[in-house]
Amino acid sequence: MSTGYSAVSTEVPHVSGDRGPQTDDPLGDNAPDERTRRRSTSITTDFRPGSFGLRDTWFPVAHTSLVGRRGLRRAIHGLPVHLWRSEGSLVASEDSPADRERGRRRASSFTGGSGFYPSVERYGYVWVWYGDPANASPDLIPAIPFLPEDRGLRRHQLANVVFDCSYELVCENLLDLTHADYLHSSLTGDALSDDDVVEVTSTSETVTMTRTATGRRTPKAQRQLAKSEFQDFRAVTLVYVRSGVCLLHGDFRPGMSVRMVHPANPESTNRCRTTVSFNPQRGPAWARAMMPLSAHLVGRQDNWALKPQNSLYLRPDGEKDLNSRFDTAGLRYRRLFLALVERQIRGDTSYLADGDPGRDVTAELGLDRP
Repeated sequence: MSTGYSAVSTEVPHVSGDRGPQTDDPLGDNAPDERTRRRSTSITTDFRPGSFGLRDTWFPVAHTSLVGRRGLRRAIHGLPVHLWRSEGSLVASEDSPADRERGRRRASSFTGGSGFYPSVERYGYVWVWYGDPANASPDLIPAIPFLPEDRGLRRHQLANVVFDCSYELVCENLLDLTHADYLHSSLTGDALSDDDVVEVTSTSETVTMTRTATGRRTPKAQRQLAKSEFQDFRAVTLVYVRSGVCLLHGDFRPGMSVRMVHPANPESTNRCRTTVSFNPQRGPAWARAMMPLSAHLVGRQDNWALKPQNSLYLRPDGEKDLNSRFDTAGLRYRRLFLALVERQIRGDTSYLADGDPGRDVTAELGLDRP
């Protein structure tokens, strides 16, 4: 019986091609620009989005407030995930409640043959483990310092947006903080500023892009709030490569501090669901209440750009989408993705010493700025 989703293969040929000289620092957080230039072609040629589902990670598949006695259906890399509550307890199953009542049982390796996924409720999300159930640890759930750990936000602070593309493409889009100048300029501002600096850092599991701009003209949507002709702006996107969980912080001064969880949950190669949480700070109550309404407008604008790109992005014949060495964050993302695929093909799904998802990212996101 069809699941209604296109499943992602969990086996691919070993990644090949001239990857350039190997060093003791294969992930290259401190890699010089020259090495990036040498390797950019092979990185984009070897990169195969949609061909491998990275394992042993947690996906925030739904807001907890949406899960009740009736079943809620989601998917991870084409695998069905059914959520409901039974006598108050959360159930995450490969089968719907009706199928289980009829005696139908799935028993894949992702549930250890039990039919039930490991699941945890935290930060207002239902987190479902994709991988070997024996390795599921709540300690591997990303730390989200701007959300309450034991409960969700109010309904008006949540959104559910679907993109007609792969989750890898959504992650690369979010890492390119300059795209907002063209797609979302009325909300975040245009490209003109007195100064504009972009920095990219990474671990073996994450990529972070930070953009700091000064003297930007205040965008139309913020003029009543900022009451200033110009703003300073600092934006951070932190992407967890395995799961596509994205943490974002847009700090507008004068203006609001916009803090978002933007998961890129991979349902199929052509469908990515984002279960968004907004927790804006500063500014009047009316502005904080209205900010989450932008999710659907911004989502439509992004999908307008992403949907037609997806078929080229997924092409396996080497005729890939255009990019250059200036796309530092996207190239870093692809390199880390490839490194994880290569390790997992060899059977190593562990986390390296610098890759703890539960580490404190308060300073990295700029939440500690006075």
